Amino acid sequence: MRRLIIMRHARAEAGSGKPDFDRMLDPRGWHEAGDVGAALAEAGLLPDMVLCSAARRTRDTLAAIMPHLSRDCTIRILGEIYNAEPPALCNLLGRASGQTILLIGHNPTVHSLALDLAGENAGKVGNSFPTSTAAVFTIGAALDTADFKGLLTP
Repeated sequence: MRRLIIMRHARAEAGSGKPDFDRMLDPRGWHEAGDVGAALAEAGLLPDMVLCSAARRTRDTLAAIMPHLSRDCTIRILGEIYNAEPPALCNLLGRASGQTILLIGHNPTVHSLALDLAGENAGKVGNSFPTSTAAVFTIGAALDTADFKGLLTP
């Protein structure tokens, strides 16, 4: 059984005239992302494939998580995740290899994707998906077999 972790980036700095794509994590975001990295490691959720948006705040989130994960993994930084809709992310995930896949992206898309995959358990995902939240699923051969296992939050 494979595992899928869908994570929203950590808290980012205010725009301050920067393009949205270039916003970095604020100090709280770095701390929270590190906490989620520690929780992933403690739960044994060590990704061997990471799909990460190319936006600065998602790359910073990944950088904060990585020290907590002791395994090597394949990392793909993908510009198309930044403005993707759930079907496009499903397409990316369907082509991803690995036993544990971590997707780091943006709201509202990652929340919508988690709700879609949770199906009848969507209520457990909740009405919001705060920064640094990660939804954990087990999956079989295809995404339509996703089984919601829970949320990790800082």
